[in-house]
Amino acid sequence: MFEKRILNIKGGSNFRDLGGYPTVDNRQVRWGRLFRGAKMADFSAHDLKVLKHHKIARVIDFRSLDERLNDPDAYSDSIEEIELPLLNEDTTNSTADANDFQHEPHEFGFAYERMMATYRNMVVDEFSQQTLQAFFGYLLDGSQGALLFHCTKGKDRTGLASALFLSAVGVDKETIFQDYALTDQFNQPENEAQLAKMLDRGASEADIDNAKHFIMTDPDYLANAFAAMNEVAGSLQAYLTQIIGLNQDSLAELKQRYLR
Repeated sequence: MFEKRILNIKGGSNFRDLGGYPTVDNRQVRWGRLFRGAKMADFSAHDLKVLKHHKIARVIDFRSLDERLNDPDAYSDSIEEIELPLLNEDTTNSTADANDFQHEPHEFGFAYERMMATYRNMVVDEFSQQTLQAFFGYLLDGSQGALLFHCTKGKDRTGLASALFLSAVGVDKETIFQDYALTDQFNQPENEAQLAKMLDRGASEADIDNAKHFIMTDPDYLANAFAAMNEVAGSLQAYLTQIIGLNQDSLAELKQRYLR
């Protein structure tokens, strides 16, 4: 199933199909309907053909305006581009390189606390909530073809959106956290190269620790997002209903469209 999940993208990493996951009511997420990924700025003609092969007709870009301007996605004429920033300002440091990390505060725990706050903000901030509402609107609008959504690394904003979608269709939390953690497998070569450059430049232990907390997943981050949902709405289900606006009819339609 792992191999089936991977998209054969050469100019990017962490592109995968969300299909195949079982739900608590013994159904399964359909293959080929919904994909998650990272930035598409380095896509080749081959990569665009891969999207076409998978019948991906729309791409939602969760990145900020600055990220999109600095690294614009490559699109074919057959793909509809949807700009839907999930954060007003990127606080994930997803565009930082080895040199950038050396200009961050050098205290242990800085990145961890920043990311914990970022995941909470993606849940409680009104700007982010409106984006998540729009995201589910696109999932439910009945358009033909598959949909891919992404941010820069396909880790934080994409990870939260994936977790919310999988929750809404009835996938259990253990599986959701496993999908979230897969990002580190896909991004491992890039992450290791970035950390190696920092070590070569004499980065301190605190700098390395902070870089790891920015570039890798942490179950604490996603757990903090779920805790924030409980805080603002009382439960995950209430968050989906009251904040995201998914009533029983729209939840049923979501399952009809994306489960088999």
